[in-house]
Amino acid sequence: MSTYTKINVRSPFFLHLTEPADPLPEYDCTVAGLTGFKVDNQGVITLPTPAVGAILSYTSSDGDFANNKFAVENSDTSRTISVTLSIPPNLFSNSSDATFVCTSTATQAGTGAGGGTAVIAPCTGGPSTSGSIGGQTLTLGGSSVDIDLAGFFTSETTYSFSNPNPNLVDVAISGSVLTLSPTTQAGTTVVYGIGRDNSYPTTCQATQSISVTVNAGVAYACTLNGVNVIQGGSITQAGVITNPTTVPVATISAIKDAGGSVITSVSANGTGSVKDVVLTFVLTAPAQFTNAGASVECDLTLKQAFSSLKPWNCDIANLTGQSIAQNGSISLGTATNGTVKSFTPPNPVFSSSVSTDTPRTVVFQVLIPSGFVGEGTTVDCTKDNLTQPAGTNVCGANTKFITKGKQNIQDNNPNQSDFCSLAFAADAITEVTSTKSNLMDPNARICKGGTPFDGKDLYYGIANVSTDRYAGPNGGFFNWVRIDSDGIVTEAGSKSCPQVGGAGGINVV
Repeated sequence: MSTYTKINVRSPFFLHLTEPADPLPEYDCTVAGLTGFKVDNQGVITLPTPAVGAILSYTSSDGDFANNKFAVENSDTSRTISVTLSIPPNLFSNSSDATFVCTSTATQAGTGAGGGTAVIAPCTGGPSTSGSIGGQTLTLGGSSVDIDLAGFFTSETTYSFSNPNPNLVDVAISGSVLTLSPTTQAGTTVVYGIGRDNSYPTTCQATQSISVTVNAGVAYACTLNGVNVIQGGSITQAGVITNPTTVPVATISAIKDAGGSVITSVSANGTGSVKDVVLTFVLTAPAQFTNAGASVECDLTLKQAFSSLKPWNCDIANLTGQSIAQNGSISLGTATNGTVKSFTPPNPVFSSSVSTDTPRTVVFQVLIPSGFVGEGTTVDCTKDNLTQPAGTNVCGANTKFITKGKQNIQDNNPNQSDFCSLAFAADAITEVTSTKSNLMDPNARICKGGTPFDGKDLYYGIANVSTDRYAGPNGGFFNWVRIDSDGIVTEAGSKSCPQVGGAGGINVV
């Protein structure tokens, strides 16, 4: 809400006034709005979902927290995790801090065994584990791995899984076969295979931990797959350096100036204008790369402020909605910070028809908004992940199941008509086909009845099978995709729904 101030003056005084800018809010745990954190009776975690920001990592100071889960307890036990979240850039007064840590607490139900003090034992008896599942190694761009869970439990009749890190590994299950597939990041995590019998949840489930390593298959370098591994960062007018983030995550062991000297800050900027400062960040290559442990030096040019203007670049612009139609025409889309004014005509011109989905790169001209460095000027921003869909129907043979489309994927209010609402439990699912086997593969084409599915740019829950995990209240994690009018998947991710007493969900994995 705007605030107005009345000032009485008498002639011949003249005032030059400008509208004051509302101060940016501070990002904190209230703004983050973590919901949906759960721990089942076997200690397996369902991560919370932030309303604002994204989860980068989590840990717990509990002595029995290991391999991304807690130990089994006979009595009800309070559990707390510390979640590191990324702060959206330029939207908050502390955005330059890059991350913020919040805690989430939930009660892990006791099993009631051995004289435990659980008010009502949630389960008794049930399957048990048999042997152990060895560690699995995947490679980005490589094949998936199948594990038959039937050999690792006794007395079980059905199977499920818990995947606390869907950004690192994609997990699917068909019958007793668990399939692990690499996504787009290298790293390590632990996935859990779950065995249950026909009386579950009256009887207890059993879990098997599976250590998963996703190797990059290449050496860690300043640019991976055409993307800089260091992003963001800033320098205040006084010379205080805020480190950039690294994706994949690497340790910044030192910062060097242009002369090669190790520094922790730079001189204050007294020039009266924004100053470009070139810094060299020394990174330690992560374990999943062929040069693990080696020092990699990457140069990064940061804007050192001279006033309250915020830095601006194409990442901050956050171009969205740009697309290419079947006939090769280009849509400008929008920008979160700035205005998309035009695009550079491609040379040669995109064909009016292509026989297969074709990747395209387009340069858009964006006007920098007020309040940012360079305001009022136009700069080029490149989008290199656009796809021109085939002019003829190109539909894959990978069967998937999708829910009814929703306008919003972030709303966790059960009273709204989103994925976590009570009404959503009644929504039907639809069988479709995909050109990709991976649920979370952007640029996959979704078809229905042999023709591209008009997704209307809505969000859909998506599954490999029609019966598995649940969306809707009390549903836990499920996968989602955003599908445009040509059936192309433009975004993908995972989501969890908060507990709502007594309500069920629909089967969408």
